[in-house]
Amino acid sequence: MFNKKIFIFSVTLVSSFLFYGCSVGGFFKDDADLTTKVGILNDKSSESSYGGTHVLIDEKNNTIPLRSLVLNLGSSEYLNNKVQIMGFMNTKDDIFEVSGVSVMEILSKDKSDKNLISYKNTDLGLEINYPNNWELEDLKDSILLTAPTLKNETSGKPDSVSIMQTSFVFNPVAPNKDSTKDALASYAKEKLQNVEQYHENFQQIGEDHLMALRIPRDINEDVYLYRNGLIYQISFVGGNPPFSENKKIVYNNILSSFKFTGFTSDIADSGDDDDDSVSEETLPILDMKFSVFESLPFKFKGEYPAQWYYSGAKASMEGSSYHYSFTETADSEELVGLDLLTGELPSGKKLKIGALEGIEIDSGDQVNLYVKVDKYIFLLSGNKQYRDIMLLMSSKISSTQGA
Repeated sequence: MFNKKIFIFSVTLVSSFLFYGCSVGGFFKDDADLTTKVGILNDKSSESSYGGTHVLIDEKNNTIPLRSLVLNLGSSEYLNNKVQIMGFMNTKDDIFEVSGVSVMEILSKDKSDKNLISYKNTDLGLEINYPNNWELEDLKDSILLTAPTLKNETSGKPDSVSIMQTSFVFNPVAPNKDSTKDALASYAKEKLQNVEQYHENFQQIGEDHLMALRIPRDINEDVYLYRNGLIYQISFVGGNPPFSENKKIVYNNILSSFKFTGFTSDIADSGDDDDDSVSEETLPILDMKFSVFESLPFKFKGEYPAQWYYSGAKASMEGSSYHYSFTETADSEELVGLDLLTGELPSGKKLKIGALEGIEIDSGDQVNLYVKVDKYIFLLSGNKQYRDIMLLMSSKISSTQGA
């Protein structure tokens, strides 16, 4: 007698076998490692130290780096919404491999709050939101936010939040890599000698998931961020008496809204030009042929010197999705590197490179050129002797999306 349940199970089993391309025993073994997570799916900032292409902010405010070979996590259907993802944690690089995603809640794009004031300070290069009943005082090299006096309190002092900017010289060992965490560690060793186990206090804050060193001090707290040549210290100072909700809600909201912006004062971001002027580069004419290469997974194409070799590999640089290496011979050292980042262009010297707008950041003999094409930031890095080649290479990057 035909058993419908057995038939359905058999079809499902065979389909699963064909889809996963493995044995029945292997299928059940692999499937047991699948887990689900819930949170807000966000794009990854170009300044982020995490790997992968996107991040999930879970309900405990933990940041989980993500990537997927089968799903477009950047789709507007998923991005900035509350989702449930399915997959497994890749223990080799601690990136969650996403094989399934479902939208649990479509969040409003309007994040404004009637009780919040948006404050932007282009002298300090920052932006925050703070409650409209708090007082803000601009002290030029810092800002001070003061809570309103508590009801029935006739003496004492209110809670406060201060944001201060100071210079800090940091010379990374490897200028190619994202050295924000190393800079903060160096600052802690030099300036925060009474702080122990600081390496356990790294977190990401703000909409751009900026790497920060968060140091609790009883009822008070200090948060440190690094931006090329500058340290930002955000401090909560409890009043007398302190009001716990101010630290729990107001202070954490200020941290979650913190953003770096461009400068309009004489303060420069590591000496780079952050004004609105754009330097239009005349593309060099070089006596060499160029070859075309194309990436199917990342849907872009570019060109490189025909006599060179190139190879692609999973990125070792934090914040990069993928790395291409261009060399003079098949086994020689890298001359120019190309990394794929997501997010927005960093601050620096603005360039017009062919039809593309870019950013140049120099560090000694190292030149970094950033251009944005479609959804990716392309970072070309190398010694300044290869700057002309890098300019031509960056001008020839184009998207093959929909081609």
